[in-house]
Amino acid sequence: MKRVKNILKNLFICLISAIFILLAEGCSKDANRDLTPKAQDQNLCALKVGLFFLNYSLDPKDYFNGWILVRIGAGETLLTLDDAGKLQKNLVSGYKVVDDKTYELTLRDDIAFSDGTTLDAAMVKRNLERIFTLSPRAAQYFDPEKIVADNTAHTVTIHTKKAVPEIFYNLCEPLFAVIKLDKENETKTVDIPITTGPYQVTEFVPNERISVKPNLHYRKQSFGVKEIDFYYIPDAQSRLIALKAGDLDIINTVDYSDLQLLKQDKNMQVLTGPGPRTNVIYLNHQNEFLKDKTLRQAISLGVNRENIVKLTGGTIAKGVISYHFDFGKKVNAQKFDPKYSAALLDKAGFIDTNHDGIREMYGKNIELTYRLKADHGSADSFIIAQCVKEDLKNIGILVNLVPSENLSALMASSDFDLCSANDSALPTGDSGYFLTSRYHSGGEANFGHYENAEIDKLLNALNLTFDLDKRTALTQEIANTLNDDVAALYISYPELNTVCGSKVKNMHLYTFDYYLIDDKVGINDTAIANK
Repeated sequence: MKRVKNILKNLFICLISAIFILLAEGCSKDANRDLTPKAQDQNLCALKVGLFFLNYSLDPKDYFNGWILVRIGAGETLLTLDDAGKLQKNLVSGYKVVDDKTYELTLRDDIAFSDGTTLDAAMVKRNLERIFTLSPRAAQYFDPEKIVADNTAHTVTIHTKKAVPEIFYNLCEPLFAVIKLDKENETKTVDIPITTGPYQVTEFVPNERISVKPNLHYRKQSFGVKEIDFYYIPDAQSRLIALKAGDLDIINTVDYSDLQLLKQDKNMQVLTGPGPRTNVIYLNHQNEFLKDKTLRQAISLGVNRENIVKLTGGTIAKGVISYHFDFGKKVNAQKFDPKYSAALLDKAGFIDTNHDGIREMYGKNIELTYRLKADHGSADSFIIAQCVKEDLKNIGILVNLVPSENLSALMASSDFDLCSANDSALPTGDSGYFLTSRYHSGGEANFGHYENAEIDKLLNALNLTFDLDKRTALTQEIANTLNDDVAALYISYPELNTVCGSKVKNMHLYTFDYYLIDDKVGINDTAIANK
């Protein structure tokens, strides 16, 4: 069976390579001999991008597909985040808290969709109501009592059922990207969304590719690219091969070892920087062994995070949120101390009585199932899992690695003891939504069934606090409490990366990785001249 899987994998890679060879031939000088000058110019002014994530739809209401719409430079949200995680006005000229349950946004008057129609308050209201009706994810961010649109005043007022201090941050989530809706049927899935960003979608083949061209009604009229084609290539090595062959111009999420080699290539532009993501190993607190805090502490002390970072890059995690952001500072780090780990286990009576190399608890070998899957277009999760397996073996704990195709379903059903994730711990620039969903005893994404009365109390306070400094202090206290209780294993803060060929100019690496293509991306004149 393994041999068959390898054969199929190789055939898939060969097929992808063949497609890109054909693309390359179609874009070569020889292939251009029969093209008109206009066609040649369009080809030279086009870019090709490899995406690690593409799905069945570009409709923001579906899954995380709004992230794709924003990444390709088509979709926009009312507010955006800068690289420090601060709010920026985008489709709005202002926003304010009217009271604890009332929030007002004033729209700009110069925003148009790619078909030339003006964005008004009524359309924003319809977008928001549609998302809350059709998306199961929407309720994670806030629960609206009603939404009021005033086209004359250009305002949208959101009335919520309870206080939502981070509501404006949450509106940065691409789930809330604004599209033009059908007047007759708002529940209909939008095949080719009409959007307000610098680019408009011209073609979409689900699970395969997207083409965009400049939105001529965009508020800034400066485009250095006449067309951008995006291809779904989930395998990191296949994206890298295509980039090196010149069949792609932009890729991201390159594995650490390959990135070091690319930095030495003068024809490549390698952009790296910190992001809000954390490589984390979730623990199932219903597991008979992991219920024990001493065992969790020993496991955390037994994991060599420094060694993992040497293999995967990034920095050692101190807690749930990266210390590159204020929320993640003043947090006491989880340490590596295998001798102390062994001493804790010995003192607790978790010893190897039958000398098979595995410690026992309640008369049973301490054996854990570790579910894993490639995550976020990277091989890091497999490297982390293998390192953890070896580290815990050294302290007498057996870990069985189980590759899992549908890890999300297994997590949702709590069918795991350990599992890896590459989580954006500040997905909207604020800590409230993520921490509540993962660690509150009633959190909808608390798949490990973690319960801690102190954490619930702190999270409840956080969700009623509007002052940013107080929110930061509460978040830091929550992070330290999670560390003390070993709620999960925080491994590393991976660096984000984007790699471009020499043809690309003005590429920016955004801290929040649902941003990728913007109106500044262009093509080097020298690259065109050399053609």
